[in-house]
Amino acid sequence: MGARTPYGGREELGQNFLIHQPTIRLVLGLVRTSGNGSILELGAGDGALTRPLASLGRELLAIDLDLRCVQRLQRRLPEVRVQQADALDVPYDRPVIVGNVPFHLTTPILRRLLTTGTWTQAVLLTQWEVARKRAGVGGGTLLTAQTSPWFEFDLRGRVPATGFRPQPSVDGGVLSVRRRRVPLLEQEDRAAYERFVRGIFSGAGA
Repeated sequence: MGARTPYGGREELGQNFLIHQPTIRLVLGLVRTSGNGSILELGAGDGALTRPLASLGRELLAIDLDLRCVQRLQRRLPEVRVQQADALDVPYDRPVIVGNVPFHLTTPILRRLLTTGTWTQAVLLTQWEVARKRAGVGGGTLLTAQTSPWFEFDLRGRVPATGFRPQPSVDGGVLSVRRRRVPLLEQEDRAAYERFVRGIFSGAGA
């Protein structure tokens, strides 16, 4: 087992538990307006988002890789289905995905999110600069450009580093991703479009 921080999070899992109440209210508000579908929470941790999400009265599956976090939440929130699982393995088959994701796993989780599953809206806490770039603020990224015909990205808020325990070295950001109801391109054109965009990003002067 890896070392645990003074606040309970395990360093090797990149655990930074959310304590910033304005962000918790923001995430809850975004999820509340997403309809009545079931919710998948990635990286439930100590339940800072799990508890308010459960108050919405919608089916909720909360997962975490840390068995001790899972066991604590199972005791505290018996009405919620809490499982030990890896965010890179669990099916993204619920309408709404919510997560305070480990900063070092943001890109692989986003890549998987944008290529698998049947979800319609995702609300993720990520590193601030990642959230900005994914939303196209101050310049976009290859991943965002390749997937924008099928998904919309919005930067919804900044989370100060002091809003996490243990405190990370950088701020976080709230990134909202929504699957377009009407894609700008057909799905069968996706591979060709992604190759086209990659060529632009890797071309001379890019």
